[in-house]
Amino acid sequence: MPISRDEDEGLLKGSRGKGVQKQSLFRKAWRGTKWFASVPFQAFPHEDIVKTGRMIAGLSDDLRRVRKGDRRFRVNKDWSFDLVATAFLHGVSVAAIEELLVRRRRVTARAAYLAFGFGWLFFLGWLWRAATMQWTLGTAASMLEFAPFCVCFFVAAFWNALQNYQIRTRRLATAWEYLATTGAFWPS
Repeated sequence: MPISRDEDEGLLKGSRGKGVQKQSLFRKAWRGTKWFASVPFQAFPHEDIVKTGRMIAGLSDDLRRVRKGDRRFRVNKDWSFDLVATAFLHGVSVAAIEELLVRRRRVTARAAYLAFGFGWLFFLGWLWRAATMQWTLGTAASMLEFAPFCVCFFVAAFWNALQNYQIRTRRLATAWEYLATTGAFWPS
């Protein structure tokens, strides 16, 4: 049965008695564009990022305030450690500084040997991989990219061994002095 014009207008009227307005194509497109563009902004936690930024700024301010003290060892003109001045500067006894040096010497020796061992382990793995793989341009590039990683272990081992040597001799020795030493070379 066909619907009359009056019935058609009645169907278009909502429950509040208002007629449903037809939207233009431009208005529908604009509403869809606004909705589509707002989705990423709804997922973006702007307030959380601002709070986190303020917290990081506060923490960095706290760190800057704490680092005002001088934390270095005092050295004499001949580059030897001045344990008395260092102990006085930090408000501890000379025996406490000596104990810290003994502990630091053990830590640097352990770190030097571990880094040296890992350096050789990774270098030998690198050599084995280089000898057994099929060489292409891509694999050659990856081999060259891995080489500095092996070198970093050897540099870390040398740095810790140098610090261990400085603690053993109780003076700030240069790297060349350490390499040219006639005494004990290996960290202890």
